[in-house]
Formats: sequence, structure tokens, C-alpha cells
Amino acid sequence: MASYARTVKEELARIFDEDEECQRAELLALIKVGAVLKGGRLEFSTSSSAIARKVITLLKKFYPDVKREIAITVTSPVKNKRCLRRTRYKVRIFFSRYADDLNSQEFVEDDFAKVSYLRGAFLAGGTVNRPEKEYYLEISSLSESAALFVKEIWQYLEFNPTFRQRKEFFVDYICEGDAVEEFIGMVGAEESVEHFGVVRNLKEVRANVNRLVNVETFNLNRAIDAAKRQLEDIRIIQENNVALNKDLKLAIKARLTFPECNVRELAEKLYITKQGLNYRFAKIHEIAMKTERQNKLKKELGIKKF
Repeated sequence: MASYARTVKEELARIFDEDEECQRAELLALIKVGAVLKGGRLEFSTSSSAIARKVITLLKKFYPDVKREIAITVTSPVKNKRCLRRTRYKVRIFFSRYADDLNSQEFVEDDFAKVSYLRGAFLAGGTVNRPEKEYYLEISSLSESAALFVKEIWQYLEFNPTFRQRKEFFVDYICEGDAVEEFIGMVGAEESVEHFGVVRNLKEVRANVNRLVNVETFNLNRAIDAAKRQLEDIRIIQENNVALNKDLKLAIKARLTFPECNVRELAEKLYITKQGLNYRFAKIHEIAMKTERQNKLKKELGIKKF
């Protein structure tokens, strides 16, 4: 099963802007973010054949006389395990004549070109978590200047990226659900953003249900603990034949009759407020603790007599 990031990239690789300036901006990003200079040539590497085809197609359109070649390598991290083999597509570009284009920003002036540039940057060095996990999307570049330019465009489009260096890569990332979803939709991955939205809504519904269950569980445990304490107070009072007023006797009778009810439910049965019943149980607890202290003192005095 393909990863979510790969699914998003495969969808974006099929998009070709009608505007030539946007196409140039996307090609520029693909090369600046994803290509490395090796032996007098640029080498763009990807695991996606669709992205490799897109690079070749755009190169043919804008630089038809530039020499280029593609190499396919297959590696296996575990010997004789065919299912784990990984295919890499390397597009080698002999670009010396147009090297200045790589440092040009003239193709990235308007907002549409900026969005296309970000699409190319994501295809070259991006990844995104599955929406079921933590929200996270990043674009890692091989050069600091490329990463800072990505950050600049993101900020211009009112995103709030974070920049950091990770080993030999320079990374811009966002980790807020709204921002990740907006970015995927903005660069044109309509099917992927629809899936992201559905999963995200389901995830939030589940989180709300879990939150409500946790609150209900907490309230239930608190009600059980309160009822146990009240029954213990009643036991102490009854064993010591403590005289009580009418209101406290009614509260005790209600608790003994309905031990499974919480205070609110008991208050409704007695036609009084929850605060009023809580006050009565507080008085009962105070009397029970006072009775316990008196019994303890009598016992200590009785021991001293002998």
C-alpha cells in the first residue's frame, strides 16, 4: 500500500499548469530543491517515475537543447528479498549553459507562480504524514538558500513554517492541521485533500467522543467515591446512635434507599437543590468525623485507666 505522501505526490505529478510562467517556476523548484551538482552535471533523484517524467517533460519544453539522460537503479536493503527492492530514477542534466536560471526568481513573481513553485518543491523534497497520525508536512532542501526561499514563499502566502537544519538537509515544516490541509489543496491535490478532510473530521469526532467518555468516567468515579464516603459516614453515625435533625435524617434515608444515585439524582428525589443536599452531606461528614475523634479519645482514656 502506497504511503499517503506518495499518493499526494503521484496526484501532483499529473498536474501541468496552463501558464508557462507557472511551469517554469515548478521546474525551477524541482531542480533547486531536489537536484545536486555531481561531476559538472545536475542530478535529480526520485523514487517516483511520474515525477521523473514530469522533470523530463518540463526540461524538453523549456530547454530542448540541454543534454539529459535518465538512469534507473534498483537496490535491496535485504539480500534476495524482491518485495523490499527500491527503484530510484536519476535524471542527469548537463545544464552549464543555463546555470544562471537556477538562481533566478523572475519566474516566481505572481501568486500563481509561487503556488506552482511550492508544488515543485514538495515534489522534489516533500513529505506529509497520514492524517490519522500527527499533522506534519515538510519540504527538505539540499541547499540552505533553496530552503530559505521556500520559507519566504510560505510566509508570503500566510503560512507559518518552521526552519531547521537536519544533518545535511535544510527543512521547512508546518505541523498544524488547518495549514497542512490548506497546503495540499492549494497546490492542487484535490483527491488527497478530500481524503485528508474526511479522516481529519473522523479523527476529531473520535477525539471528542473519547473526551466525553473520559469526562463521564471521571464523574462516575467521583460519584462512586462520594457515595462510599457518605455511606461510611452514615455507618459511623448509626453505630453511635448520634441524634440528627430532620433534614439530615432525610438525606441519610435517601442515600440508603438509592445507593447507586449521584447527588444530583438524590436531590431531585428530595425536591431540593444539589447544593442544598451537598451541604447536608457535608454536615453529616463533619458529625461523623467528630464522632470518630470522640471515640478515639475515649478509647485512649480507657487505656490509660488500666
